[in-house]
Amino acid sequence: MIKSLVIIKLYLLLSLTAHPESNIKYFEGSINLKKETVYDTSFVTIQVKGNLVRLDEFDCKKNLVSIFIINLENEKVLALSPKRKLFFELKPSSENPSTHEDTTVIKTENRMVLDGYSCSQVRVKSISRDSETAFWVVKNNFVFFQSMNKILRNIKSDLNIFAYFPDTTGIFPMLTVERTLLRKEKMKVLVTGIKEVVLSENLFKVPREYQRLEQ
Repeated sequence: MIKSLVIIKLYLLLSLTAHPESNIKYFEGSINLKKETVYDTSFVTIQVKGNLVRLDEFDCKKNLVSIFIINLENEKVLALSPKRKLFFELKPSSENPSTHEDTTVIKTENRMVLDGYSCSQVRVKSISRDSETAFWVVKNNFVFFQSMNKILRNIKSDLNIFAYFPDTTGIFPMLTVERTLLRKEKMKVLVTGIKEVVLSENLFKVPREYQRLEQ
């Protein structure tokens, strides 16, 4: 009888401690990115809480240009205009421009340390796009990224700066360098900061002063 009570208490203790540990594996916080092209420089902040993702886009002077709120569960994407105080829902595109038969994923043995993270290199080559992209990725608890990428691919190609990122769970690109097949640089996206912190749910809600724009 005593042995049975000990086993039950041990089972209850393990059950209670299992939930906090399971929550740790999902990233919550913000990721800052710097995007450089031959024409311009811009900035993006990704904020994640559970199944909600918010993308803030800034211009070269770090003025907030647009906001996107993504629900990973129902795959709904809301676009917000801070300047006009309007918002509307983005609908999936009938075409998927990120899918090409000539796209090749090449895993390499190259490694590099970026901002304290040990990264490995994955290259994606596309002849039809005249493009070869090198992704320096870190394997961590970035479970949201794969789902976010899939949703953005179906919405709008120019909204997703990681359109050709390999469909792999848990990894995130710390550095992305896209070049032409003749090695001319087209775009570079660099992570400038990652902060794990508990975020307010209000960040993922449309402010009351915003009006819905019907399309």
